Amino acid sequence: MKKLMIVAALLMVGVATVTTAVPVASEVVMQQADEKVKIKLADLPEAVKATLQTEPYSGWTVENVYHNKTQDHYEVEVKKAAEKKTLKFSKDGKALE
Repeated sequence: MKKLMIVAALLMVGVATVTTAVPVASEVVMQQADEKVKIKLADLPEAVKATLQTEPYSGWTVENVYHNKTQDHYEVEVKKAAEKKTLKFSKDGKALE
């Protein structure tokens, strides 16, 4: 009977160890959607307009301009022949990415 009690106790400890040994990790990652507002080319900061006049950006036609308020930068969609690009600039006119 003692052996049966010891075996039962060991089984209970073993089951308890197995159930507590499994870590449960859950991480919730939430991303805030970018708030992009379409603006006019004339509303771009002067520094961004000046950068667009320099190489390698001259020769491209500006199609759309957005202010990304979430990340506080400007996105400029440009086109040259069949090629299209989206350029990103800080308010200081520095190219991002």
